[in-house]
Amino acid sequence: MKSIGATMNRFEEIIMFKLPAKLKISLISILYGVMVSFPAVADDIEIYTSAGSTTSTTQANVLFVLDTSGSMGNPVVTRPDYDPTTDYSGGSACYNNNRVYTMPYGADNAWIHCDPWWSWWYGNVNSLSQVNRPAVVCDAASSLDVTGFYTGRVSQYRGSSWRDSISNSNVDDYVECEVDNGVHGVAAGNSNVWASSTSGPWSNLQTNSINWGGVGLSTALYSGRYLNYIINAPVTSSSTRIKVMQDVITDLLQSTTGVNVGLMRFSQNGEGGMVATPIDDIATNKATLITELNKMTASGGTPLSETFYEAAMYFQGKSVDYGNNSTPFKSVSSSKSGGNYKSPIADECQKNYVILLTDGEPTGDSLSTSRRGKLNIANCSGNCLDEIAKSVGTNDQSLSVNGDQFLSTFTIGFAIDNQLLKDTARESFVATGVGERYLADDAATLANTLNNIFANIYETDTTFSSPAVSVNAFNRATHLDDLYFTLFKPSTGTHWPGNFKKYKLDFFIDTNDVDVDGDTTERLPMVADSAGINAVDDTGFFSKTSKSFWSNGIDGTDVTAGGAANEFTNSRNVYTYTGIYNNNGGVFTPPVASADLTSAANVVDKTNAVITEAMLGIVGEPQKITGTDRIETLLDWAKGLDVFDDYGATGTTSDPRPEMGDPLHSEPALVQYGESAPGVPDLVAYLATNDGYLHAIDADDGSEVFSFIPQELLTNLNVLMDNSTSTKTYGLDGNVVAWIYDKPDVNGDVDGTISAAAGDHVYLYIGMRRGGNNIYSVDVTDRNNPTLRWVIKGGSGDYAELGQTWSTINVEKIKDGNAERTVLIFGGGYDTNQDNINVRSAAGDSVGRAVYIADANSGEMLWSAGAGGTLALTDMKYSIPARVKPLDIRGDGFIDRLYVADMGGQVFRFDIDNNNGVGLAGSITGGRIADLAKDNSKADARRFYYPPDVALISERGKSAYLALAISSGYRAHPNNVDIQDRIYLLKDKDVYNVPASYVTLTETDLYNATLNLAAGDGDSNQNDAAKLALDNTDGWYIYLDDETAASNWLGEKGLSEALIIEGTVIVTTFVPNVSANTSACSPESGIGKVFVMDVLDASPVQGATTDKRPGRHLYGGLAKGGIPPTPNVVVTKGGEPTLCIGTECKAADLLRGVRRTYWYEVEK
Repeated sequence: MKSIGATMNRFEEIIMFKLPAKLKISLISILYGVMVSFPAVADDIEIYTSAGSTTSTTQANVLFVLDTSGSMGNPVVTRPDYDPTTDYSGGSACYNNNRVYTMPYGADNAWIHCDPWWSWWYGNVNSLSQVNRPAVVCDAASSLDVTGFYTGRVSQYRGSSWRDSISNSNVDDYVECEVDNGVHGVAAGNSNVWASSTSGPWSNLQTNSINWGGVGLSTALYSGRYLNYIINAPVTSSSTRIKVMQDVITDLLQSTTGVNVGLMRFSQNGEGGMVATPIDDIATNKATLITELNKMTASGGTPLSETFYEAAMYFQGKSVDYGNNSTPFKSVSSSKSGGNYKSPIADECQKNYVILLTDGEPTGDSLSTSRRGKLNIANCSGNCLDEIAKSVGTNDQSLSVNGDQFLSTFTIGFAIDNQLLKDTARESFVATGVGERYLADDAATLANTLNNIFANIYETDTTFSSPAVSVNAFNRATHLDDLYFTLFKPSTGTHWPGNFKKYKLDFFIDTNDVDVDGDTTERLPMVADSAGINAVDDTGFFSKTSKSFWSNGIDGTDVTAGGAANEFTNSRNVYTYTGIYNNNGGVFTPPVASADLTSAANVVDKTNAVITEAMLGIVGEPQKITGTDRIETLLDWAKGLDVFDDYGATGTTSDPRPEMGDPLHSEPALVQYGESAPGVPDLVAYLATNDGYLHAIDADDGSEVFSFIPQELLTNLNVLMDNSTSTKTYGLDGNVVAWIYDKPDVNGDVDGTISAAAGDHVYLYIGMRRGGNNIYSVDVTDRNNPTLRWVIKGGSGDYAELGQTWSTINVEKIKDGNAERTVLIFGGGYDTNQDNINVRSAAGDSVGRAVYIADANSGEMLWSAGAGGTLALTDMKYSIPARVKPLDIRGDGFIDRLYVADMGGQVFRFDIDNNNGVGLAGSITGGRIADLAKDNSKADARRFYYPPDVALISERGKSAYLALAISSGYRAHPNNVDIQDRIYLLKDKDVYNVPASYVTLTETDLYNATLNLAAGDGDSNQNDAAKLALDNTDGWYIYLDDETAASNWLGEKGLSEALIIEGTVIVTTFVPNVSANTSACSPESGIGKVFVMDVLDASPVQGATTDKRPGRHLYGGLAKGGIPPTPNVVVTKGGEPTLCIGTECKAADLLRGVRRTYWYEVEK
């Protein structure tokens, strides 16, 4: 496989890309996210969780709009008020009065339960995170002893550091609150008031303070006494709705810190509403809020939209309207300046929320044309409440503050469930990415609702500057210009919403010189929507007005709108496998008679009696919907029906449920089956999600052909349907890889059409990554009749060493003896022990320490490397989640070289002799060629989650070598700041021959190119010395330390594959936030960078960006924060070379002499 591109003056280069002649999918991935509240996790999603960012100094604005209509005086049966001096234990209560608990985020009162069966399903009380009350040293959490709960960001000191979770076993370890940091330490009067990031839990120096974004958890703390009250307090007290509302919100305000809060209420004259307490820091206006709240009486009508309109006027700082004539008082003077409101919006990216609570339908409620005009609303369909939510979510609410500010809306139906509240929250969510409708009917459910909303607000405010989504994008760029994006939205439950959308890669003439290079005639790339308009704005993400293909309307930044998820019907083809397996060496194969996934026994449907409660893990579970067995509800939900009446027509449960799980890490596979019409490719996209489904999506219209959920993941369905736990559920989290075989005719030609009758086939291989240790193979030659071929189960048989199946599978050809074989090549996977270790241990990992070659047809293990493998390597003692890098050095169609990187910072090389006529055991040699980490050192605990990219470099007058570019980084903890990561370029000088011995390089064998002395920085003596040193070493490396202050390490790391092209090394890196932000607009999910360097000496390649720091390396910042993906240079038919990093695509003229390069390989 040889590049036939340009020959450069200084060197020639072979680009080691594998491009199947049938169909090439170039994968582009990026991670962006809408921020909400999450549990602590050991994974890269920590950048989306409370551990993902630093705290902005700008607090969110929250305005309660409260119903004070006459119906709020109606009675409601509720519990007596909580009394912190009463012992509620005994009877069915099971909580320890002297402990403090954290409940799973989003959990309802069902979690506060002691029933033995319930504990069996949801977890015994002892499994909940908990500490003894004295361990909560946070002074701000004193409300635990009054109201019984506290909401805020907390951290626990365990072992030798502060953690982003609370244990259920370290019950005496300190728990601190963020708002106490610098104010109160372990005890009043103690000068050590800072939670320390250095030695010991406390410090008197602010410079030693922990990064609360990195180790803080936004949550609610509950005293055991309060939880026992929820269980045991008699439900006998009769109150009124308004009194319940007042009591619950009073308790919430008492226990809340770090947010700005205000109150509005309905006017008793039936005309709109007024500001009762202007928005201000709750630390200063808490008493006023509580006083004004408890003055409210129930009287008058329900002018919902009029009061919401007045709230918009308040946020916008416009003329007081209904508040001038309201009763029993006008909008308070402190909310106004002259005839206008004083807008509470003070910062460019400050978050602004409205919480609207009502118990009835709107009455006497209408907006005049002039009032609608102030909100850019032409007409309303019925009541204007939902149109207002859309308006304030899409139009700038403060013209006096830079940028656009929007309002997000939560609605609460108190003893009422109406479509208007649902529509209003939905419009907010579509516009801003935040918004939800809640239902409450008593004090307990209202308290739970408000706690959930405030936890959401805390996390949204402090971890992200604007709503966005996360993307793994891929395009089939060498032939087509379609772009397909898998999307996900981080969520508060176990189910994260996902979707799959289509765009185009298009080009425009740069008449306005948008890239500021002086050229107004060049063609620049863009991601185009269905209208041919640029779909990505200057944020680096989809614009709010963009409309993807397949979508009926604008879907913009909303993950759940449009896309394939909204093409689901109520008659989907959903399959599983219910039969037995035959186990042969860890390969579990279904009998031929039961492998057909379309057979009646494998159809996911409530009429399928083969699917049992035991198979679903719901034996003895109560009904979810009254009058319907849970198994029927669950199977209807699993096949995509709207069982809870969340979508479609109200009152029906047979509408399609337009929900897809998240493809968090999984990259899809595109399969072209031929042409649906002349010149129109017949494409199906296969994508996997963490709901456990493999989806087959028709790329023409977005419709689903079928979906398949493995038998082993059926027990996840009930948890996903309930969606009440905050623990992220993983299912099929690995990449989907397709082996597409179009059998050649006698002349060696292929017809481009997949036909089983002609001997063609399409086989899929799917890893589970975080979801488990299995690899699934599915035959989709006939897309309408898929069959399960086999399952490799890690931990069994010949695959006993296989850990979590992270390593993307390579489908390649080798020779086994004289026989040609198509094989699967993959790493041993991930050992989850790596989630929690700070240093490299000489003992190594427990699993994943292997490289496998398996038969692509049967799954049989043919060869392995590792301590107990076919090729025994004692150095291979760390797990290998990275993809194995295969190369065909000789260009004969057979893989003859492998490169492997592991979690111990090591790199291995393997050589395959395809011509010696003996089996694999005698054909493959290998060994370690680099060790770039050190034992027992936090700073040197470098890990490789990705393989090196490889290119052949031949400089004039010098011997050729293979350049291996790789960057280190801790993917499981991207916010880690202890490890000092690097970008490496290794020279493997035995290009075509097997080395006499496999010599291990260390950093001492490499040149430190960080200061760029070899390329001209410094004086001439330094330049000459640097060039000589570089020539005499086996490669180079650069520090990923602070560009502005050498040797100041900020946690920058490489979390994607490097790319070598046209003599240029392109590497993306991620920098977590490590200090408190002073602006709410700071990219709190971290910063993405792109390094563009000369492969020879690491010098900056001119033209990449103007941001060159003297003595440092050239990089460009990405528009969006978060972990940047692997860079890709895309060449479309009729287009221009394009460098794409996720959704951010730019002309690739930053490279030297880039032009179309063609690759070929022998069809498998």
